[in-house]
Parts: sequence; C-alpha cells; structure tokens
Amino acid sequence: MKIREDYFNTYEFENQLNISVGDNYRFSAMAILTHILKLPSTKILAQKSWVLTDDFQAEFEFKDHVFVMYTPMDSVDIAPLDQSVSNEITAELYAHIKLFKSASFFDRL
Repeated sequence: MKIREDYFNTYEFENQLNISVGDNYRFSAMAILTHILKLPSTKILAQKSWVLTDDFQAEFEFKDHVFVMYTPMDSVDIAPLDQSVSNEITAELYAHIKLFKSASFFDRL
C-alpha cells in the first residue's frame, strides 16, 4: 500500500521543485534514501548524520544531477543542488519518491 498523498508536499523555491516528506519524524531519511537508490543511475555522493540527533544530510546523483536530502525539522526534504536541472527530471524523481512504502537497511546489502 502506498503512503498517503498528504504526506508529500511538493513546492517551488527559487524556480526549483522541492519535496518535503512526512512530519513528526514519521519517516527515516535513510529509508527514503534506500528507496531512491533503487532507481537506475542513482548514487550517493556524500552523507553525514549524527547518531544522537535527527540531523541528516546526503547528496546524491540522479541522471547526472546532484540533489540534497536533509532533515531541517521533523520531515525529510529533497531539493536539487544543480540549478540547471529541469523540472521534468525533478518531477520524475519526486514521482518515484511518492511510491515510497518502506525500506529496510537490508535492501542495500
């Protein structure tokens, strides 16, 4: 079963599409990143997290464009870092994210 549509908020900021997933720490950033990595031509470039906090940031490449995933408050937000990425590519990535159900760390092994 797909996650409720109202858990995803797509919005425009500085002429780029952004997406915010969940609130109240509903979803793990690492689980969503694992889901994204199922897409072809996607790879992690950098990741940082602090064990004792909810601070998380990862940069990943999708179709030769760099995106950032971060936890600004209690949600998981994703935005393009590359200002030249088209909204079509961004929308394709976000459509895949909206198919997120759950992900296990063991999916990456």
